[in-house]
Amino acid sequence: MKSKTIILALLLFVSVHSFSQKFYLGDRLTPKSTQFKLLGISSATGVHTYKYIGAITDKYFFNRRIGEIIVGIKNGVIVTTIYNLIPENGDVGVPQSTLDLVQATIPFPLAYRNGLYGANIDDMSISLSRSTNAITFYKDRIMFMTSIKNSLLRQ
Repeated sequence: MKSKTIILALLLFVSVHSFSQKFYLGDRLTPKSTQFKLLGISSATGVHTYKYIGAITDKYFFNRRIGEIIVGIKNGVIVTTIYNLIPENGDVGVPQSTLDLVQATIPFPLAYRNGLYGANIDDMSISLSRSTNAITFYKDRIMFMTSIKNSLLRQ
């Protein structure tokens, strides 16, 4: 089971490193006000949520343009990443090309339920959905989220 976790982490590292701004679960981060805007602090978990406001140097992630990046930090460690991707004209739901790219980076098949694709692998959750809500700043986005499981964040 540990080897699957290591493989997953390496694959996510390579995919995130290849396609987007570089924020990784488990990395240490001290947000600077010139690059991050504090959105809120969870009273239940103590996670500080920030919107990345710095320059997005790598414009694409899983074949779609990045709209916004959100990072959750607890005790100086990244525990959540959210990449809000801008859908292309004609995209319905999460495009198959994006699903295929995400699926190629993880060792288990994504499950589908009620418009959300996801996987729970050891202590990490991955989800992909087409959303228009507060997390997407009420814009139509393809939301890719990785997070440490909530039960661990409450510790």
